Amino acid sequence: MINEVSTIENIALPEVINRLQNIEKQISQINMKLQPGLPGFEFFIKADGEEIWSGPDLDIHYPRILEQYPDKRLVINWRSFPVTLI
Repeated sequence: MINEVSTIENIALPEVINRLQNIEKQISQINMKLQPGLPGFEFFIKADGEEIWSGPDLDIHYPRILEQYPDKRLVINWRSFPVTLI
């Protein structure tokens, strides 16, 4: 019985940690987007379907990212988020 419980915990714990890390990343992105003065959009780059970078200054970071991932298929896109005008 004890071995069964420890096995279940060992399987579930990494999944819980992964989900918490994803939630923390999403909250961090939301907080960043809600700060005043930031643009209402950002670029993001994916390599093999995984987001590897996001931000407003693509022209500055793209050459470095291209060097870091020379053999990867990079996809560049952008996303917008609400802006409150006062």
